[in-house]
Amino acid sequence: MLVGSTTFLFGGGSPASLLIPFAICAGLVAIYRPWKDPSTTPGLDACLVAVAIAMTLQLVPMPARLIDTLSPSARAAWQQLHLTDIRGALPISVDLWSTAWAIWVYAMTLAVFLVARLVFAYGGVRIASRGIALVGLFLSAECLIQRATGMRMMYGRWKPAFDVAPPFGPFVNRNHFATWAILAIPICVGYLLAHGTAHGAHRESERWQRTVVRFMDGRSIWLVVSICLMLIALALCLSRAGWAGLAVGLIVGFGLMRRERLSFGWALAATCAVAAAGAVLAAPLDLVQRMTSVGTAATGRLDIWRATLPVVGDFWVTGTGAGTFETVMLVYQRVPSLFRINAAHNHYLQIAAEGGLLVGIPAGLSLVLFARRAWDALRDDNSTMYLLRLGAFSGLVAAATQSIWETGLTTPANAFLAALSAAIVLHQPVPSGLAR
Repeated sequence: MLVGSTTFLFGGGSPASLLIPFAICAGLVAIYRPWKDPSTTPGLDACLVAVAIAMTLQLVPMPARLIDTLSPSARAAWQQLHLTDIRGALPISVDLWSTAWAIWVYAMTLAVFLVARLVFAYGGVRIASRGIALVGLFLSAECLIQRATGMRMMYGRWKPAFDVAPPFGPFVNRNHFATWAILAIPICVGYLLAHGTAHGAHRESERWQRTVVRFMDGRSIWLVVSICLMLIALALCLSRAGWAGLAVGLIVGFGLMRRERLSFGWALAATCAVAAAGAVLAAPLDLVQRMTSVGTAATGRLDIWRATLPVVGDFWVTGTGAGTFETVMLVYQRVPSLFRINAAHNHYLQIAAEGGLLVGIPAGLSLVLFARRAWDALRDDNSTMYLLRLGAFSGLVAAATQSIWETGLTTPANAFLAALSAAIVLHQPVPSGLAR
């Protein structure tokens, strides 16, 4: 419900659209009280909380001498943004509202991760995966209908605030939809394979026709349909970063997959073939044009990254404040362009600009600790849950790869789905005798 409501309410991109998801999230926290859970990842949890504390510190007004020492360029940025001489104490953030919004979204994301990890310890990973597949089914159908009708408004009525690229479904642009899709598709693939494996492996004496019939039950069919629609929508959204991310995620997933789990790999191959055929038949010229314009897009990305480097250099200790990249670029944008730069188009570079070492150190440690714990969880899991765990991990790798060129994880719907994926990867099942 949390993931679905956030996704269909414009990706949670505005305070009004986050009210219902916030109520659901607050209810989950009140019911499960994750702070009382004996954590299985104390180091990771501490680093994630440290990120929240560091972001909050960016809102605290600091004495003039301290702020001028830690962030010498902050006062000049404030003066240019407000067109007035500002003296005395200042906060680190150059845009308090944007930083407060970023903290709110991050706090909800952290709550989703902690609550989901606790819930999954007692079961429910398959239920959550079915929910993601169901949301993906309706989301992809909506996106394809919107594309087929040529509408440039969300739900045929609402126009995005930043109308450079047309929206894709309830998302403000195609790249943010692509982030959601590349997180969800590997989870659904993992669940499809786990479901097939749970229904029995192929017997040597069994004819292949019987294997197909046994595998393609009702649940498998709608999972295949959901994966196909998401793959077609991902292809037709024309997000090159999304394509690259999913390719890397699936390569990593299949590289880590234990060969005995491939009993129903043919199902995935057939699904991908159908989706690819559908995408090519629907928009061959668009696909070719996007692939041939990679060089021009790369030049544009490099220009944006060069424009971002002075921000990183001037605010390398404290950052400009979480969520303030668009605001600070009003001062720092020097690249001739018809458009205002509102994102770094590299999530790691944007974190460096907005957070500096203050946020960057605990965030980097969180990534390292998560990778170590994820490796341990995948190595130690010998159940069919391994396939779901691996699918979630592959989706996170896909999103991390896409983040080299995009910042799709700043959208709340994508952040919540990533947190849910991380919980699937790291959860530790409680023995049945101890289950509540």
